[in-house]
Amino acid sequence: MNNKPVLLEPACLKTLTAVEAHPNRSNQHEFNGVAALKTIFGTDKSKHVGRFSVRGSTVVDEVTVTWYESRESSPTRSEYRLYFQTNAVMALAVAGDDILIGLDKRGVLNFILMK
Repeated sequence: MNNKPVLLEPACLKTLTAVEAHPNRSNQHEFNGVAALKTIFGTDKSKHVGRFSVRGSTVVDEVTVTWYESRESSPTRSEYRLYFQTNAVMALAVAGDDILIGLDKRGVLNFILMK
């Protein structure tokens, strides 16, 4: 178990909805793009390796995540999303859990699930 503090900057704390946390509610495997995520990723489509972990646990997984504009063909609507591949950490997530998303001092993109 790793209890060391982690400094993430920039960072975003997100409370998971049922659609984000439960694969049976959505096969999308993605987080809705709140404004704070735009601060981290900007507005251009991008792919990153994300390190997913559960706070206070040894459960860790690394997967590719993709930031994209899901309504890029719509001239009047904008809707950003952060797609993530299936992983051991998100398999443990439930609606109402918080996830901290941000870059550490080495530039590693972290997703820390807080149960």
